[in-house]
Amino acid sequence: MTKEEALKQFAELAAAWYGNSKQHAAFAAYNRYNGYTKLAEKFQEESDEEWKEAMEVTQRLVELGCKPADLFEVQKTQEYALSDDPKEQLELDLKYGTDENTIKAMSEMATAFADDYVTQQLIQKWIVGEKEHIDWNRQHRQYIEKLGYENYLIWIM
Repeated sequence: MTKEEALKQFAELAAAWYGNSKQHAAFAAYNRYNGYTKLAEKFQEESDEEWKEAMEVTQRLVELGCKPADLFEVQKTQEYALSDDPKEQLELDLKYGTDENTIKAMSEMATAFADDYVTQQLIQKWIVGEKEHIDWNRQHRQYIEKLGYENYLIWIM
């Protein structure tokens, strides 16, 4: 991956986190309203964390010479699905958010920034957080499988 390609992916990462933050905020609000407190708290935590990460990426991109108009163009390409079903929310979270392919792309991006310690360290920090989020999501999908969906809904209250 060239440095130019890595910068483009870095900008796409910022756009994705802004979108994921909005998606998770919507999931949190819906789950809170329906009494699914545990799930609402986790989605709100993710929303806040992703917003912070998006701001960090944006700040670093500006420091690297990106202009606001360039960042806005990238944000127009992002899609985010919403659902009122907690099980589907977990599935959408992986489909439109973090999955193993995201981790791989971030690792390649970190390598492309080998001569930029600050950016590389940011990316490596985010990789750890994304892995934790994948594990959390996987764990909840396993709870649904083991407990059954109705029992899972009771458990997340």
